[in-house]
Amino acid sequence: MSEYIYCSGPMFSPEELNTMATIAATLETAGYKTYLPQRDGIEVAKVMAMINTPIISGEIFRDIMIFVQKAVFAMDVYQVVERCNATVFNMNGRPADDGSISETGISFATGKPIVIYKNDPRTEFNGLDNPLLTGLSYNWKYVTDISQIPTKLAEIIKTVNEAGENSYLKNPPPMVKKTMEVGKEVWEILQIIRFFDHKEKDLLAILKVLVKKLKGSASFMKYLEA
Repeated sequence: MSEYIYCSGPMFSPEELNTMATIAATLETAGYKTYLPQRDGIEVAKVMAMINTPIISGEIFRDIMIFVQKAVFAMDVYQVVERCNATVFNMNGRPADDGSISETGISFATGKPIVIYKNDPRTEFNGLDNPLLTGLSYNWKYVTDISQIPTKLAEIIKTVNEAGENSYLKNPPPMVKKTMEVGKEVWEILQIIRFFDHKEKDLLAILKVLVKKLKGSASFMKYLEA
């Protein structure tokens, strides 16, 4: 099994981080590969925590945050649209995490298989959630047990594949394609930084090196100015 699965969900508390890690581990045990933002990307929650310190807000915030915001967006679009084959969306929370909603909406628009996990009883409309969220599941159903996610994912992958060829992925709109290309560059730079320069995965050190390298990228600087 070679599918990469984008694990989308909130990651702003220990409980949320644990749930997302459990989802990824469950998928990996079932033979899937995963992209877990808190592990593989730039953990936005940690960046947000850092900017509350005097050092970060003074020395780093103005110079780095705009780079980080655009880099994270571009890299997420690349992961969702090009690198990953499907998305698992943790919809727990009231309301659901807005960034995860965006990632799952992009995944739906590009025709990727999606599984929604939710065991949170809170709803928006008298026992029902917003149909613009539940509809992203294709079958209007949630998975309520993490252990069931791999089985349901295999089912929806089969359903989506049987529906026909996905021509969108061969010819995405120009601005989406541009964002994906920049996101791929950010992803590749991040892998080099982590492997060679900062094996300890110190976030501040990684961000400083990432920004330095992105400033040397003509395509990213052009993207930054758009």
